[in-house]
Amino acid sequence: MIVIKIVGLVLWLFFIPFCIGLIPMPWIPEKKRNVGVVLVAGYLIMLPLCWLVTVPCILFVKYYSFLVMVKWFTVLLAAAALLGIGAGVWIYKKGRPVLHRPDLDIGGMALAEKAGWLLFFALVAWQLYKAFTLTSFDGDDAEYVAQSLVTWQSNTMYLIRPYTGGTTSLDIRHSLAVLPIWVAYIGRMTGLHTTILAHSVLPFVWIPLTYFVFYEVGKHLLKGKKEFLPAFMVLMALLQIFGNVSIFTNETFFLTRTWQGKAVAASFVLPLTVWLLLWIFDGEEGEKRRKEPAAGMWALLALANMTAGVCTSMMVFLNAVMIGAAAFWLALAERKFSILVKAGLVCVPNVIYMLLYLFLHA
Repeated sequence: MIVIKIVGLVLWLFFIPFCIGLIPMPWIPEKKRNVGVVLVAGYLIMLPLCWLVTVPCILFVKYYSFLVMVKWFTVLLAAAALLGIGAGVWIYKKGRPVLHRPDLDIGGMALAEKAGWLLFFALVAWQLYKAFTLTSFDGDDAEYVAQSLVTWQSNTMYLIRPYTGGTTSLDIRHSLAVLPIWVAYIGRMTGLHTTILAHSVLPFVWIPLTYFVFYEVGKHLLKGKKEFLPAFMVLMALLQIFGNVSIFTNETFFLTRTWQGKAVAASFVLPLTVWLLLWIFDGEEGEKRRKEPAAGMWALLALANMTAGVCTSMMVFLNAVMIGAAAFWLALAERKFSILVKAGLVCVPNVIYMLLYLFLHA
């Protein structure tokens, strides 16, 4: 049984997201395509799909809404995975590599760089080990983790109080941030208890994905000085380890509340948005000035906005403000009004989310 559950976790947390992440790759520049980008793109598609299925089921399905959600979400994931495989085959048939070769050239590195990467991977391994063996608990687990467990056991969504187990009217405040429902879905499909899944398994997903985002941000900030990239990554890892100066810091959430929507939003979605903005607004080397990239990057930014809403409602507004501010200054620098138009379009999901939130609370 343990082997079957491990295989199920690999299938639902890595293989299927990877296949789904191939969907936007035909519209992503070849040099930017790698395993990490594909996996991140897979989660940026899978989590919004979860929202698009879950919210209508919460609002319109009266009985056994979770069972209906599981059925339709599974169908959508299967279709998306097949579509992603088709996109990969299409790229291959065009004579282009589906994935770009890794940027890390171990053989050509100086000894200091190798030592830096070795130290970084050791720090990440230490964090994963501690996250697995020293599972922490806090008051919010009575909402997040218990909500996933109640959903899995009762086959209803947001109709039972996780604190007491008693029935209640629809919990509008939390019902639009559906990450606990996604955790319940993964638990249902793998047969793993949602508490074990949240505390012991999901850190092995969100922590590596977050460090990959930091890596991509570092590549942009240190362009032309890649020999400093290992030091940047070591610094980021040390900040995470020693950032627990209060219960409110991002670092505290990153390592002790990894599975909670607020932690995913602050530790993963927010840096991811910064990375995508750097990616989109990146300039070409040489005499050419910055140019707007392929549509796939803007699509990923829109999906990042939707993923923010899956995690927590407050990130919907914060992400839109950050994107708007960045687009405003770039539009002034480049004298291109089209940049503001595109930034506005990728924030349309945020507007729809906020209007729905206000309507349900009216």
